[in-house]
Amino acid sequence: MMDNSPLFIALPFFILAFMLGVFFGRKKNEKTPSSSSSYTLSSDYFKGLNYLLNEQTDKAINVFVGMLEVGEETVDTHISLGNLYRQRGEVEQAIKIHQNVIAKPSLSLAKRNDALYELARDFMNAGLLDRAENLFQELIQKQSHVASALKYLLSIFQQEHDWQNAILTAKKLESASNKSYTLQVSHFYCELALISKKNGNLKEALKLVKRALGTDKQSVRASIIEGGIQRDLKNCKAATRAYRRVEQQDSLMISEILEPLLLCYKELKNYKEIKSYLNHVLHKYEGVTSVLLYAQQLQHSIDDKAAALFIVESLRKKPSIRGLSSLIDMSLDFTKGTAHDNLVILQEITNKLLEDKPIYHCTQCGFNSKSMYWHCPGCKSWSSIKPIQGIEGE
Repeated sequence: MMDNSPLFIALPFFILAFMLGVFFGRKKNEKTPSSSSSYTLSSDYFKGLNYLLNEQTDKAINVFVGMLEVGEETVDTHISLGNLYRQRGEVEQAIKIHQNVIAKPSLSLAKRNDALYELARDFMNAGLLDRAENLFQELIQKQSHVASALKYLLSIFQQEHDWQNAILTAKKLESASNKSYTLQVSHFYCELALISKKNGNLKEALKLVKRALGTDKQSVRASIIEGGIQRDLKNCKAATRAYRRVEQQDSLMISEILEPLLLCYKELKNYKEIKSYLNHVLHKYEGVTSVLLYAQQLQHSIDDKAAALFIVESLRKKPSIRGLSSLIDMSLDFTKGTAHDNLVILQEITNKLLEDKPIYHCTQCGFNSKSMYWHCPGCKSWSSIKPIQGIEGE
């Protein structure tokens, strides 16, 4: 567990003070030879050390920085100081230090680029994305810190929802890092497709979805968006093909397409296929969503009791709070007296349980949600959020 005491926080600065003392003592000894092996330290050094001992780290750092002129030998120390400020959340101080380094004309190009890179990171932390973007672009043009600069640019473009530039940057990053970014690029095309769909340009949206699938054949999101676009275009056969593709792409996501798929079959009046596909999903995956949808079909074709009995049998095989809640709702219609009153109490309990329980879970960071996100709000991973399985989930 991390120690957050003032002494622990100031420890890096104690180390820095020692290094500065040695450095300045050595410098003075170089200019004034002496038979003594001890270092001669300035009054400013002791003043700064006194600030540290009294837990006035800000004043201490200002004194030490004033003692240390920026030069080729000291630039790394200045950059490290700026980074310490940034890590402490004092971004304005970090910016000042890194800008002071860059302002020195005598620095080598490599050292200046190192300071530029850290300044760009300062701007990122401060939320000054346009200024950070400009510096990262400058570094890429100079062929310095290219892979890292491209990663930060990709993050900036995603935050700004600049999906076209995100696509271009991800493709450059693939070449610079020898790492695949097809998953991310596919999502960027999906984002553009949704914008076109929102603007009523369905044909352009469909083209962009095809690009997403061309980039990543396993893109569940692209298939779901394509299904929605095809439904809007009144092309239900194409929509069913898109939705059914999801089973091969990621079977954990079947619950996301069952309802729109069944609506497509209803619009096509293909009731036989509804029963056939639900049977297929029930026997292969046993998810509660397919159980409840099959129960709805039994309600319409037979009656509530038949649907309730089907849910009971399903709950014996695979317990589920959602399944129990639906069973209670159906049973209320054909129970009376004390049994009915008891079911009402159970209904209140299960509703409360479902109200507080998330439906989705990020497999990377553990973020939980009642809504589906393709980009995890917690760890910023793409396609990492899945429906929760088991008694509390799907």
